Amino acid sequence: MTLERGALLHNRYRIVEILGQGGMGSVYRAVDENLGVDVAVKENLFTTDEYARQFRLEAVILANLRQSNLPRVTDHFVIGDQGQYLVMDYIEGEDLRQRMERTNFLPDDEVILIGAAMSKALSYLHSRNPSILHRDVKPGNVKISPDGEIFLVDFGLAKVVQGTQATTTGARAMTPGYSPPEQYGTARTDPRTDVYSLGATLYAALTGVIPEDGLARAMENAELTPVRKRAPKVSRRLAAAVEKAMEVDADDRFQTADEFRKALLAANSKTQRLIEDDFTITPSPSQPLPSIEEVPEDNTTGNPPSNPLSGVPIKSQPISEPKEPPTSETPRQKRRKSRGKFIRFLLWMILIASGLVGLAFYAPELPEMLSRIGIIPMANFPSVPIPAATQTLSVTQTGEAVVIIETESATLTPTLEPTLTNTPEPTLTPTPTETFTPSPTPIGGGAGQIA
Repeated sequence: MTLERGALLHNRYRIVEILGQGGMGSVYRAVDENLGVDVAVKENLFTTDEYARQFRLEAVILANLRQSNLPRVTDHFVIGDQGQYLVMDYIEGEDLRQRMERTNFLPDDEVILIGAAMSKALSYLHSRNPSILHRDVKPGNVKISPDGEIFLVDFGLAKVVQGTQATTTGARAMTPGYSPPEQYGTARTDPRTDVYSLGATLYAALTGVIPEDGLARAMENAELTPVRKRAPKVSRRLAAAVEKAMEVDADDRFQTADEFRKALLAANSKTQRLIEDDFTITPSPSQPLPSIEEVPEDNTTGNPPSNPLSGVPIKSQPISEPKEPPTSETPRQKRRKSRGKFIRFLLWMILIASGLVGLAFYAPELPEMLSRIGIIPMANFPSVPIPAATQTLSVTQTGEAVVIIETESATLTPTLEPTLTNTPEPTLTPTPTETFTPSPTPIGGGAGQIA
């Protein structure tokens, strides 16, 4: 029976609204009153022992899935004759079917990103042990969150392959236009079944038209209309990849979802670098969203939007490379920098010392040099006699040691009397007198001096 709004399920989940209904039960939005978060609750009304076993097995398997494009299953329980229930993450936003109804068709870049995200989720499911087939990929089961994340939802027809056997959560079912021929009959389904359904989903997103049914094509009652005949602006490589995924014979399709993903990304130069990245798109600006930067759409390869709402920007990876954080200096770099500072300081000291030595050497000739270059006018500068130094060597030999005594006697008495002729005429008469007369100091007692 259908649960009413406000009903408390399993003493924990408060029903908020019905999200969808089907032959096997309904899907509800509820609030987990223990955790205070929104959840999706899916019921299964087939309560026979066999269906109960299958449903429980599916719940255990799905609860262990951890992939960015799949919702998490958080709870499973059975309520007497009422039914069984799966509780999973509630994903807010719109599904691809609603998006297509609003925009008619989507641009190439956005379709590629949706296809790549779904291929990644399918590849994860197919690689599990045991392998899981979704078997119900269609626009209504592709959910786009307000943050632009893409999810594959609704595992109502999921098939778990354990060796040569398979279990399903409900009756065999299919969706005309999206299911491959083998899903209608008794033929064995495998990962290529999901590849076909994803190809048909992308076909509808590119053209705005549901493709011809797979069973009708297998019976030669219909032919697939080429993508570019319905949407001429779709790139040839993208159209070829989608059509290959929808081949009637499973051997002619991409053999894995990963192959399909790589072909999709290679169809556009903008998406080739995203092979190992997560794929997200921005939702429609018509929805109430959290703060999200909008990127202007570059619709050079995709179809033109049919109305103002169809120009949905694609949230791809940033084009600019992230800036490198500043690296701290290593001890070796610090030592080099300190060594450089010391060398520069030493060079400056040598330069200053050289200047002082040169100044002392050329001091007697400085006035004449300055007058020649016009700094000080030449006056009557008397020559400054520099007395010669008198050296006295005293050698004292005592025993084994010979001591040499050097005695200098020099008297320097410069007298500068320049007269400046500028107006006013000051008279500068510095008369420094310096007398330096060192006295000889006898070493070793003064005995045996030689003059």
